[in-house]
Amino acid sequence: MNAVHHRPNGPWHPDERPPVPRATFGKREHLCGTLRIRAVATTGRGVNEHPFKLVGRIMTLSEPVAAQVAFAVPKRNLRHAKDRNRMKRLMREAYRLNKAPHVERLAAKGIQVAWLFVFQAQQPVSYAETEQKISRALTRWMEQHG
Repeated sequence: MNAVHHRPNGPWHPDERPPVPRATFGKREHLCGTLRIRAVATTGRGVNEHPFKLVGRIMTLSEPVAAQVAFAVPKRNLRHAKDRNRMKRLMREAYRLNKAPHVERLAAKGIQVAWLFVFQAQQPVSYAETEQKISRALTRWMEQHG
């Protein structure tokens, strides 16, 4: 098939295409630093959405973004590194695809949030369940604390 996209009145001109925002999770959005993560974990407000816990804290961040996020999968929950790494990948992907409305709402209010997602189950879960629970946790946190 041709690389040209078609519409009812002919092919799209590159300048006519509607803008599609890309769902990204860049380096600036990563929550880094032991002290900062510890502050979120100890003094943040949490929402449980089994098997995930979302802890968040409204604070000034080091980067000009609305939210920074970290993901934790404790070794006591998943013994094998391959399972921990896979769960973190699934969590990052689910967050990346579901963050847009929440980040826009934070930016409109002019506040910055640091979030920490913690996996709390003893067995890995599917991507579909991960995406559903991460999305629900973000929505619940925003309703209660955002």
